[in-house]
This record gives sequence, structure tokens and C-alpha cells, in this order.
Amino acid sequence: MKRILTVGVMVASMGIAMAQSFESQISDMGLLQNKEVQAELGISEATRDKMNKFAEDFNRRANGAQEEFRKKNPSAQQPSQGLIDQLSKFEADLKKNVFGLLNQKQMKRLSELTLQAAGYPAMMNDVVAKKIGLNATQIKKLRDEFQKMGTEVQRLQQGAMKPIYDKYGNEKPESEEAAKALQAKVEGEAQAAMAKIQPQLDKMRDAWLSVVKKTVKAIQMNRFEALQGKPFKPSGQ
Repeated sequence: MKRILTVGVMVASMGIAMAQSFESQISDMGLLQNKEVQAELGISEATRDKMNKFAEDFNRRANGAQEEFRKKNPSAQQPSQGLIDQLSKFEADLKKNVFGLLNQKQMKRLSELTLQAAGYPAMMNDVVAKKIGLNATQIKKLRDEFQKMGTEVQRLQQGAMKPIYDKYGNEKPESEEAAKALQAKVEGEAQAAMAKIQPQLDKMRDAWLSVVKKTVKAIQMNRFEALQGKPFKPSGQ
């Protein structure tokens, strides 16, 4: 369930600039940081070095813009729309430069891996939905049910974590060792709390997947699965 919600955020952030290819619009640039993905795509060391330089340039520009904003707005609690737009442009530049290093075959495979990682929630992306032929009614149904599930998941998770926050929220460790011990204790109890509600989360996930299968036609599902390409199984899975 955690994976589905994380992917939901990622899918919502996919670019939809019409001048771009389908692959560049929906591919997750973050996957390129994974060494197994790099190997799957056949990315050379020289290409990785170029990608790293583009990333360093992005970090320099982004950090500079944020620092300048903080100096001009020392009391600001949230970034301005101007800063958000500026960072979005920097990210778009990074994406264009990085994807420009990949050939058509590599971009196609990256898009396939992106859709495999995203799973069915990727169908809610406008670009993917159009590609597989979903209509507005189908998209709305998927999004409404996904949002409903997300709200309920958040409620359950917050309810499970509240006793832990209440229990340890005011603790002030007197040493680094005590802080590490407290962190380990909190993480252990949080993991146990999440495990306790996992059956409920699984039930909600299955209910949403059932909605997907009832809403998406067989031919549309076949198109989506074709876009995912050959299954990729990283080590450890």
C-alpha cells in the first residue's frame, strides 16, 4: 500500500508537454540513479558521468535559488510560487539534458520500467490514459476511488502513529547514544504499528484494484501491459 501511494505522487508529477515523446513525458528520471536500472539500459560510465554533471549543475542552481529566496524572505514559512516555478524549470532542464543522453531504445525501456514500478496507478496519468484509450469517465472513476483510498489510508496511519508520537514526542535525549536508542525504539514501535494495520491496508488496496479491473476494458488493459514491456526483476525481489 505504501508503494501504491508513493507511486501515486510520482504519477501525478509526470510531465505532459505535448512537444515531448510519450517516453520522455512519462519516464521517471529518478530510476536512473539505480545501478541495476543503469545496467538494464546499458548506460556507459561516460554517460553516467555526464548525467552526474547535469545533476550537479541542477543542485547548484536550485540551492542558489533557494538561498537567495531565504535571504530576501527570512520569515517565509513556504516557498513562493516564483521559486516553485524556477525550481520546476531547473528540473525540466535537467530532465531534458539527461534524457537527451539516452537513445530511443533506452528511453523506451526506461518508460517501461517506470510503468512497471508505478503499476495500475499510472493509468491515472493523462498521458498514459490517452495512450491506452481511457475516457474521461473512466479516469475520474479511478482517481476518485484512489483519492478515497488515500484519505482512508492516511487516517489509519495517523491513528496508528499518534500513540507513539504522544508517548515519545516530549522526550529530550541527553546524549547522542540516548538519541539513537530513542530513535530505534520509536522506529521499532512504528513498524509494529504499521504491521498491525497492514491487513486493513491490503483490503483497501485490493478493493481499489477491483475497481480498476471493473473500470478498465480488456483491450485497454492489454495496451497498458504492452507499454510495460518485459518484466524487470531487480535483485532481492
